[in-house]
Amino acid sequence: MTQPTKQAQPKVSVIICAYTMERLRDTQEAVQSVLAQTLKPYEVIIAVDNNEELFQELNTGLPPEVKVVLNKGVQGLSETRNVGIQASTGEITAFIDDDAVAERDWLENLTGHFHEPMVVAVGGRAIPLWLNGSRPSWFPEELDWIIGCTYKGLPNKSAQNSEFKEVRNVHGCNMAFRKEVFKKVGLWQSKIGSVGQKLKGGEEAELCLRIKAEMPKALIIYEPNALIRHKVPLKRLSLAWLIKNSFDQGICKAKVQKLHNLVKKTLSTENSYLRYLLLSSLPERLRRFYKKESLLQAGAIIISIAAVGMGYLMESLLIKEDVGGIY
Repeated sequence: MTQPTKQAQPKVSVIICAYTMERLRDTQEAVQSVLAQTLKPYEVIIAVDNNEELFQELNTGLPPEVKVVLNKGVQGLSETRNVGIQASTGEITAFIDDDAVAERDWLENLTGHFHEPMVVAVGGRAIPLWLNGSRPSWFPEELDWIIGCTYKGLPNKSAQNSEFKEVRNVHGCNMAFRKEVFKKVGLWQSKIGSVGQKLKGGEEAELCLRIKAEMPKALIIYEPNALIRHKVPLKRLSLAWLIKNSFDQGICKAKVQKLHNLVKKTLSTENSYLRYLLLSSLPERLRRFYKKESLLQAGAIIISIAAVGMGYLMESLLIKEDVGGIY
């Protein structure tokens, strides 16, 4: 009997972006979790954002098989990712945050769908690793995107007669792309995205919208079994953090919309998520008004919705005033 042909394992470059000495130990733990994968990465690259001290520390303190590169150009996560991509030689480029820890089969599950030619990007699941021990009672799972994790109500759909859960865009802490995609549509847009502690984001949505515009039949999918644990420090467990990051998300939504000039299509994911919050999450909690934590969670959702709306409105008004564009 003829034995089935064994499928060749893809060459996967794993890129971890880092920017601060405060996360040195976190970065080392992230690297260790990547090196311990059931699917051995082809290469591991640390891309450091404009921090010579951190670059030198990582260059001397990590295993010799880890490549460390330095972004000396435009500060920010987007350009630092670009530096990592340009230094990579694998067929698939995977990303994990410097303050995350991957499960041992993370990379195997994240890249397992790439044997299908139409799959160009895959996003995995991120669950909170509470450094204070547990989830605060007032913080609902629907808002886990504020702490860089997969949130309840994540819009996804299975394509007809398909195993794939299609999404508009992957999320930056846990994702992989065919490297050829960057050659076709370009690299990360460095004019948007996070810079240090300024976590505005939006770069993943912008890139994935660009991919779909250039490659309409391409599949961008969500694989929940590609699991990482994302650390959540105490400073992110405050109402001030919730308001700031919700407001920043509103700003980045307006910027992405402006870049693509496709209002309805660009914000379809946000509209679906908002309907979920208004028609499901809030009524569910308000029905349990006699429970303190339900009311607090409902309040957090309402505040977040309002802050996102304020950020979006403010940035939209600024865009209209700037005849020459937002950049």
